[in-house]
Amino acid sequence: MKVVLMILSLLLPTEAVAQRNSDSATVRRLAERAQIRFERIRKLNLPERQTGTRRECDARIGRMCHWNSSDDTIVAPEPANVRRAKLALLATLDSLSRRSPRDGWITGQRVRYLVEMRDDSTAVKVATECRAVDWWCNALKGLTLHEARAGLEADSAFALALRQMPVAERCRWMDMTPLLDPDQRKRYGKLGCGQDDKTASQLWWMADPFLSVPGNERQVEHFARHTMAKILEPARIVYNISWANDLRETIVRYGWARYWTRGRGATMEPEAGPVSGHEATPNYHFIPASLPVDSLHAVDFDLDEAQSPERYAPVTANRVAYLAPQVAVFRRGDSAQVVVAFDATTRSPFDTAAVSSALVVGTSDNDIAIASDSVRRGTLTTMIDSQPHVLGLEILSKNKGHAAWYRAGVWLPEMPAGDVDISDILLFEPGVDEIADLRSALPFALPGQDVKRGRTGIYWEIYGLAAADSALPVSLSLTPFGQSALRRIGESIGLAPRMSPLNIAWRESPRAGGIFAQSVVLDLSLIPRGKYVLRVEVRPSDKSPAVSSRQIEIR
Repeated sequence: MKVVLMILSLLLPTEAVAQRNSDSATVRRLAERAQIRFERIRKLNLPERQTGTRRECDARIGRMCHWNSSDDTIVAPEPANVRRAKLALLATLDSLSRRSPRDGWITGQRVRYLVEMRDDSTAVKVATECRAVDWWCNALKGLTLHEARAGLEADSAFALALRQMPVAERCRWMDMTPLLDPDQRKRYGKLGCGQDDKTASQLWWMADPFLSVPGNERQVEHFARHTMAKILEPARIVYNISWANDLRETIVRYGWARYWTRGRGATMEPEAGPVSGHEATPNYHFIPASLPVDSLHAVDFDLDEAQSPERYAPVTANRVAYLAPQVAVFRRGDSAQVVVAFDATTRSPFDTAAVSSALVVGTSDNDIAIASDSVRRGTLTTMIDSQPHVLGLEILSKNKGHAAWYRAGVWLPEMPAGDVDISDILLFEPGVDEIADLRSALPFALPGQDVKRGRTGIYWEIYGLAAADSALPVSLSLTPFGQSALRRIGESIGLAPRMSPLNIAWRESPRAGGIFAQSVVLDLSLIPRGKYVLRVEVRPSDKSPAVSSRQIEIR
């Protein structure tokens, strides 16, 4: 008889459990009503901003029209009555969460509105104290830590959440296909969630805005966006439309709206104007524009591509300026010395701000080298092996939230035995001392491809010379860049004179083997301003010519 009663007590819900479930349902209804009331107040009081009309969107995602606009950097202020209503909502949600501490929906809404108010410390506290299912609490923790600029901690929280969440949810979060453009999707198909995870991992690494900073904030942002989409999915939103995959995809690709504005409505319905959401700005396209993961030296980036499939406003630096440094590679046996000369002082705040500067080269997240300094103008150098590498120059202004940025591929092609090769051309500012080797040239390296009309030095190295090359023919030429096809044809058949404002030839007597360093100083005073190709060619006996060229602009 005791055994029967024990079984019945396990099968039938106790009165306490039933009461608790009833209380939880009541609390949830109260929270949902409070959230709906607030969103109604917000929608009725949206600040007015004429966003203009566009015949074409930068991206059309279901019902959503997305475009990138440079004027979105000015945030529309939130009306005082809306802010008061939001504070009242947060107080209500806080009170209700104490009555139902395991309600993940309430905790998610508290995090959402605290993030809106940029109260990062309180948002982290709420997420840390979360008592809902484990994976959801860790996802909320990752979101709040990311917003609070605690990148490594956010990375760890999301890693734990991904291990704990249901398989289908994890698959959705790991899929990076929505971030690729149509051509990239056609080439790679689905990436992530068991589909070519190796390529996905490599692309996530290349998309990290700052390789010199621990953690991968672009990937963390991806998970933060999925977390915010889960928060918004079952809740009232400003657009007042039903939730669907187009809203989720818009958030995953471009981020969630940080504020909203309303366009002008009709005379009879002035509050019925179109609602626009505004993501964090300025934002940038960090996914490589080309994805040669099998040949990293050809990787290409376009931070400001208007119709990009994704954009991101970094937390490490809220403004990113593109740099165009001078990059040159010099052989050192089977390895190479990479030189990057740069100048960030022409941009504010780098003209006065303290900075940290880093040259980063690597082939993957697990194979990376960093040469760092604290200079705004100068030269950084490091060694690489013969594999294709991604090269990044990252200059971060301390306490200013700005970055100067460059990223490209770099490679040391294999040099067949018996061949002669020539290094990249390094431009330098002529001084009183003779430039006899790379070390003496580095302090004078120009910080880009622009040269003044006047004296300009060029340095290069020759490798693999034999004793028979004791009278080595060397030629140097400067030709206009971007000539029309018709002009090139005319020059090739002799109908038009060759436009080469500079053409020099001479013979050298180099030593055999090793590195033969050369430098010359050119007088460009009489050369018209414009873009040119500077070309150095050597013709060793019984071997193919070796050529090196660099595009320059004379200003």
